[in-house]
Amino acid sequence: MIQIETIKKDLFPSFVVFLVALPLCLGIAIASGVDPMKGLLTGIIGGIVVAFISGCPLQISGPSAGLAVMVLHVVDVYGPHALVPLGIIVGVFQLATAIFRVGHFFQATPPALLRAMLSGIGVLIILSQFYIMFDLELSSNGLDSILGLPEIFYNAVTGNLTNSQIQSGFITIFVLIFIGLWSLGKSTFFEILPAPLVSIVLASVIVFITGWDMKMIELPANFIEQSLHINYNEAFSNIDFNFVLYALGFAFVASAETLLCVGAIDKMSKQRSNYNRTIFAQGIGNFATGLVGAIPVVGVISRSAANIEFGATTRFSSVMQGFWLAGFLLVPQLLFYVPIPALAGLLFYIGIKLLDPMSVWAYIRAWNKPTVIFFTTLVLTVTVDLLAGVLAGFMVAILMLVIDVLKYDLDIEEDGDNKVLKFKGKLSFLDIPVLAKKLEKGQLENATNLEICLQEVEYLDPAINEHLTELKDKLEEKGLNIKIRHSKFDIH
Repeated sequence: MIQIETIKKDLFPSFVVFLVALPLCLGIAIASGVDPMKGLLTGIIGGIVVAFISGCPLQISGPSAGLAVMVLHVVDVYGPHALVPLGIIVGVFQLATAIFRVGHFFQATPPALLRAMLSGIGVLIILSQFYIMFDLELSSNGLDSILGLPEIFYNAVTGNLTNSQIQSGFITIFVLIFIGLWSLGKSTFFEILPAPLVSIVLASVIVFITGWDMKMIELPANFIEQSLHINYNEAFSNIDFNFVLYALGFAFVASAETLLCVGAIDKMSKQRSNYNRTIFAQGIGNFATGLVGAIPVVGVISRSAANIEFGATTRFSSVMQGFWLAGFLLVPQLLFYVPIPALAGLLFYIGIKLLDPMSVWAYIRAWNKPTVIFFTTLVLTVTVDLLAGVLAGFMVAILMLVIDVLKYDLDIEEDGDNKVLKFKGKLSFLDIPVLAKKLEKGQLENATNLEICLQEVEYLDPAINEHLTELKDKLEEKGLNIKIRHSKFDIH
């Protein structure tokens, strides 16, 4: 039973989170290539449905800027109706994850891969806003977006823009600079009023007063009725095997982002969350977003951090922000005054924060194994897609782990015609090519007596066992005396 004192404590943070979430839901929907109402529906479901049953009470769920590029790809290739099967497949995947209790395994994500994933998403969001700002055709392919930039820059520098594009560019830059300056404020006033909301309101006022002609948010007629009446046959008619694979990859990335967010929330709030219950709640939420054709729901760190910072103590705050968003649907006419270029400015800021240039520079300066993982993931995320980047990053990380785990040392001691080969560490079939080369360089044929010492070997692969046996037989045929010393392994 929720106490009155709890309601008093959590009511204020719930309203602040609502103020933060409202422009983000709208902007992320635009970046995802769908109408803004789908972003609001996702925020409502994330609050009212997911937060109510989540194993992480203080987590705020809604549309994720990080996954906007993946949603845009689905919409671009399969159409907006594909959000229905996407949400349902993601929901089923997450429910299965919870039922089999494997949610905690998503924590096993290399930090360099996660950082690269966020940086790559940041780059893609920044690239797409150049097109949204000037009302140009937007592509979900990062490489196409990069190739189109020179023309955009050339037109901007030479002034080859329409009045509407110039005005849109001004509004975008105004919002971007305003948010950056507002975030430098130190007083409580700057904390209570979120910069995204203030900047969007001011941009809307500027456009309203000046009468500038630019693209504004448009909602479909009878949007609530439209959300409840979906042609599911049409929604599932275009999906294929590639779509299912992409949806499963989407589910993996969304689950990883959500559960990594849970880990960060637990550190901030000094609480302990239930990972499997959290992913179960996300599954229910995504199944619901699929039924209404909204953007998939994800646990997001920025809104969750604001929830904690402003004093939330229970799930009441997370649930209430969902009801605040639902209440906003009663006055949808207000959205007609919001210019889309203003949301582009907000997304520019989000993209820069996700990119985090200082982190990129830190990986360049370090230039070590995590750097390889980072840039493999980053480059493929930007040039191919997020799923390819993440999978490639995991493959590189696993390969490096295998190499590190299975490293060995070989010391060759000589005393006249006697040679001793001392092995340390772990020997696997992956070491055979290097091992053969090292043994070649040891000029074993010149020795009369050879000793292979395996006493300090921690693991011996059967393939290595076979390789050393062949070497032993080969050298004994040439008249060498060979002795193998070991404590755990036998070579016959």
